[in-house]
Formats: sequence, structure tokens, C-alpha cells
Amino acid sequence: MDSAAVESLGAMVKAQDRERWLSAQWVAAGVRPALLAVHALDLELQRVVAEARETMLAEIRLAWWREQLQALAAGSTAPAEPHLQALHDSVLPAGVDLTALAEIERGFQPLLDTGTRLDALALAEARGRPLFAALLRIALQRAPDAGESAAADLAGTRWALACLWRGGWGRVDDRLRHLSPPAFPPRPTIALPAPLATLDALAMDDWQRMCKGRMLRRIASPVRQWKMARAALASA
Repeated sequence: MDSAAVESLGAMVKAQDRERWLSAQWVAAGVRPALLAVHALDLELQRVVAEARETMLAEIRLAWWREQLQALAAGSTAPAEPHLQALHDSVLPAGVDLTALAEIERGFQPLLDTGTRLDALALAEARGRPLFAALLRIALQRAPDAGESAAADLAGTRWALACLWRGGWGRVDDRLRHLSPPAFPPRPTIALPAPLATLDALAMDDWQRMCKGRMLRRIASPVRQWKMARAALASA
């Protein structure tokens, strides 16, 4: 993937979620494209849900992304689609299992079915665990051990739970407002790499404020950026 395409993808993530973009700045420049490619994929799936007008069409789009990831994992050449080319060129070489990453679809698909009773914790686990597993593999630049994987699972679940309550899901927001926050996963006892630790610190801040009935802080506010910096430095 050429440098212009990498910059374009990074700009896309920055425009859609500045905090995710900031989290990726705490690694060497050569590692960032893979992190941003994973975030860009997740943001694209969230966009499919948030902008859904026809449930069946949105479900088809989610299924298409899953099938494309599975095809890349099986050795197929990436089509002329920026997200998929980035995953092929940056994420696969980093050792990420794209078949496992494709499982994040399970965290989005139930949101489209108005007849399904939503389980916030199940949704968060389905989205957050494979997402953070991929981010962990990239950030470490090696296979994680069992303790690191368990810590990333907890952090990913916490982060995905916070995302549900932050909104931005289009028509699904009304359904999410009626959910009671589940018991919060414990904080990992093993230090996570900065790209994950920063996002986990933000999720913890959201959860603590939610439990106290307080308004959530504005995305990328100075206080939240300070919390990210503190978490990144603590993980070093």
C-alpha cells in the first residue's frame, strides 16, 4: 500500500474518531498503518449499522465484509477497496488472523434486528475481543501470551461497552438507551501496550461517569487526551 493511501486511511480514522487516531500515535511509525487499518474496518462496520435504512441490505453489507476478510485470510488478492488493501498489505503481514478479526461482525449484526433482545455484554464481547486481539498482536509485534490476551479481552469488552452508550448508532440509539449497564469487567492486571491502554483509560472514564449519572466528557477533550497520555506513559 503506497504512502498516499496510508495517509488517506489515517486521515479517515482521524476524521471519524480522533481518539483512535491518537491511540495509534504511541507506536513506531511503521506499526501505525496496521493499527489504523483495523480501526478503519471497525468504523466502517459501525457506519453500516448507523446509516442502515433497510435491515436486509445492511446485513448483506456486514456479511460481505466478513466474507472478504475470510477470503483474504485464505490467500485471496485484495480487491480495489482501500480498507481491504490496507488489511492485506499491513495487517496480514503483522500476523493478525483475519478470520478471527471477521468475528467482530457478531457485535454489530444483532443491532440491526429489531426483534432481537439486545445483550450489551454479549455485544461488547463479540466486538471488543477480536478487535483488541488484533490491535494487541500488531502493537506487540509478536504473538501475545495468555495473560496479555486475557487482559486485552477485558479491555476490549470495556471499550466496546462504552461505545454502545456513547451513541452514534442512528436508529439503534433508541434501543440502546433502554439497556441497563452490565457489571463492568475488572481492570486488567497486566499492562497493555499504549494503543490499547489509552483506549481502555477512556472507556473506564466513561463507565465511571455513567455509573454516577454524570454526562460523558466530550470526545478528544483536553481531559480525555491527558488521560490517554497518562495511560500511555504508564504502559511504557
